Amino acid sequence: MRRPRKYKKRRIPWFIILLGIFVAVIVGGVAFYESQQANTNFPYPCLGSEPTTIHIHPYLRIEINGQNITVPAAIGIYKPVFSNGFAGGGANSCFEPLHTHDSSGIIHVEWSSNKNFTLSDFFKIWNATDHLSHSVTINGVSHPIVFNATDILGFRADSTHRIVLLVDGQSSSEYQSLVLNMLDYCSAAPTYPQCSPTAVGDPVYGGIAYPYGTGHTILIEYISNG
Repeated sequence: MRRPRKYKKRRIPWFIILLGIFVAVIVGGVAFYESQQANTNFPYPCLGSEPTTIHIHPYLRIEINGQNITVPAAIGIYKPVFSNGFAGGGANSCFEPLHTHDSSGIIHVEWSSNKNFTLSDFFKIWNATDHLSHSVTINGVSHPIVFNATDILGFRADSTHRIVLLVDGQSSSEYQSLVLNMLDYCSAAPTYPQCSPTAVGDPVYGGIAYPYGTGHTILIEYISNG
């Protein structure tokens, strides 16, 4: 009488196990990234940290017929966490390369690689920030988030009004194409109240010491022609 054969269990080669783990990690990472992006309308990848290869803080003011318009906190932050007027991040938050932590007008430009960012980029991110309702309220009226040579927040240039862009007090024709990378306002030891406490550390330009100085200002005005 024959004895039943004993079959050895085949062992799965270790490299196949490692390959499976690697694929699972990649697939999981892609799925997380896509799910994160699916919940935002942002034009740039929304990162869970604030890289500082580019680390610049321009200062933007907007005036409509002499009235200062607040640039709100948490522009470009997904699921912001607020504390004493400061908009930070939590476990499920992420940041666009241009964002605001408070309503001072300081724009935080923080990115992982060398790239020029413009005023157009900032307004696109502002408009895409879901929790800000894609609009701004001025004197009780909702206005679109837009900026170019003929329109600032729905106030259009016409026969009686014009839109002026001032950089360090000098008129500029760049409008939405104005590059922000050379226009840092803050420094490590700020002498301007708008820089603290949300803007800290030396400005960095492509991973090197910032070569363009600080104290730069940007002003968008909608004013009468008279």
